[in-house]
Amino acid sequence: MNVLPKGAEPPSITLTAADGRQLDLANLEGPLVLAFIHPNVAASRNVVGYLRKLHDMVPDLPIWFVSSVDEAETERYVRSYLGDYLEGYPVVPAGCQVLQAFGATHVPTVHYFEEGKVNLAFTGFHKLSLNTLAERAAAAFEARAKQLVADLDNKGEYELAEPSGCE
Repeated sequence: MNVLPKGAEPPSITLTAADGRQLDLANLEGPLVLAFIHPNVAASRNVVGYLRKLHDMVPDLPIWFVSSVDEAETERYVRSYLGDYLEGYPVVPAGCQVLQAFGATHVPTVHYFEEGKVNLAFTGFHKLSLNTLAERAAAAFEARAKQLVADLDNKGEYELAEPSGCE
């Protein structure tokens, strides 16, 4: 299994981001995006870029990233691309235990929660799923829904996920 099914509750674990923020998955309130990523996987980098764009569209939507690499490599990724690429986002370094608790073997894997349950989950860069995520998140915050991955973005419909690197 790589994603939790729709309607499932997340594992009862607490995430700790590199900046010290914590998120108790057993007590989720409101919408949340949880993305499992690897800095060196092209599909992961693309998903991260579009989730940042989603955050611009729906600024109140919490987006947490869980990295499947060690703390040093995660930190290099967070600080890359001419500065703080993921500044302000909670990033959980060395998150293999989190991926394993979810049964996620490949990255990127994205779970979107509403009311403490999975509303949408997918693996890989998936244009339709990312646009569906944008629609649902916008509706949850009564924001104007826009297409997240537009045809003019020159992106394919799908990019394969790769093994997470977690044992």
